Amino acid sequence: MPSNRKLSAATIAALAVFGLSLLGIWLARPLESLLEIVETEGGTTWLRQLFSTLSVLAGAQLVNRLIDAVIWDRLVSRALGGKVPAILKTLVSVVVFLIGISIIVGVVFDQSVAGFLAALGAGGVVLGLAVRGIFSDLFSGLAINCDRNIVLSDWVQVPATTPPITGKVREIGWRSSILETEDGTLVIVPNTTLSEGIVTNYSRPSLATRYQCTIELDPRVPCDRAKRILLGGVRSLAGTAGFTDRSPVVLVNTTTERGIEYLIRYWIEPWNPLSPASARDAVMTRVLQHMAVAGLAPAIEKTEVFYERLPEREDVDAGTETRAALLSRTALFAPLEAADRLALAGDLRRLMLPANTVVIAQGDEGNTLYVIAEGTLDVLVRPKPTDDPIRVASLGPGDFFGEMSLLTGEPRRADVRTATPVLIYELARETVARLIDQRPAIADRLARAVSERKIALESIHSQASIPAKEEAVAGLTGQLSRMMRQFFSRQSERAPA
Repeated sequence: MPSNRKLSAATIAALAVFGLSLLGIWLARPLESLLEIVETEGGTTWLRQLFSTLSVLAGAQLVNRLIDAVIWDRLVSRALGGKVPAILKTLVSVVVFLIGISIIVGVVFDQSVAGFLAALGAGGVVLGLAVRGIFSDLFSGLAINCDRNIVLSDWVQVPATTPPITGKVREIGWRSSILETEDGTLVIVPNTTLSEGIVTNYSRPSLATRYQCTIELDPRVPCDRAKRILLGGVRSLAGTAGFTDRSPVVLVNTTTERGIEYLIRYWIEPWNPLSPASARDAVMTRVLQHMAVAGLAPAIEKTEVFYERLPEREDVDAGTETRAALLSRTALFAPLEAADRLALAGDLRRLMLPANTVVIAQGDEGNTLYVIAEGTLDVLVRPKPTDDPIRVASLGPGDFFGEMSLLTGEPRRADVRTATPVLIYELARETVARLIDQRPAIADRLARAVSERKIALESIHSQASIPAKEEAVAGLTGQLSRMMRQFFSRQSERAPA
């Protein structure tokens, strides 16, 4: 860029030509008389026309230099925060010279400017047909500068090339743009490729850009522990050179033959100063350091061969042991002894229900509870008897419902409706009463299981401390245990002798 304090050689030459031309115009008529030169039909001699033409051209050059020094280098460059594209400067220069040539045609030579412009337009059409590819690049360059989706110093990727080009925009010219790659190579890309193809701009709308990398760990490593270690590694880089303060994220991406693939996402300002490759190297290095301290290593290829007789296929309802295993995976019956669960499993009744079937209704009396083996059910509550039911929860395999009515005799508190086809098991009150009569301590275990479930659901919407929750569970357990003993005591008294 020329210095604003020193005049360039082109500017000095333009000033000299402009001054000499004005002097020539002033001296033209005396020189004509001295040399006895005959005037032309237009009344202007060729000498005056020569000096006038030089004067207009020199003035056009001075106007371009003034625009370049004052408008481009000062006002526009400050507004853009960088260099002004050369194509805009050249286009304005062409317009200024076209205006100068029109003045020469109309004023100096006293010819029709409209005819000159018409001839220029016709010639432009012929020339445009001959070099339409060049004009396509030209107008593409104009569109790029007007849209300002890509400006100087932006880092962009052009995938239309093979291989894709990633570089910093150094210049947007008439026909092509110049990109400087990471290795310092200049790549010339036609403007049509930039305007018609898909271009990724890493510098807009902000410098911060999210990148990601993956790592595979052995499936025996718990997901919570793996995420904690990986997140600790990448989080330690946040706020360092090139990395932003935005929180990174670690996600489970997929499972592979080697193990579980984790996705590590982080934010950087690409090439300011780290390139994406350098940032990925820093992330993986730090993550591997944290893994090494924790005693972990990336997953490796492994093959394990087991020789075992194939188990015989059996129905899920094949026997009492299968049902007892289901009870062991249910929170209500898990605290019981295996023999107690086996005794209950013998009296379970199997139910296969289609979707949209109401299993229990709010307000009804009930003497059974249900254990879910397969499918999903919705829990719906009516604030008032006339209100439409509101879905408040979903139940799935291993859950149970209807326990309060069975254990305490209370009316059903909600509707439970099948959301999908389900397989559930029904347990009658008589079976539980017979077991409690034989082993009264079971009442306390069932009461605690129900209390823990109730307090856990209520604590979702509260911030109670762990000691407070334990106290609430203990209090509710004692209350339910007394209610159950009283209720089953009355039931046994009513039973026929």
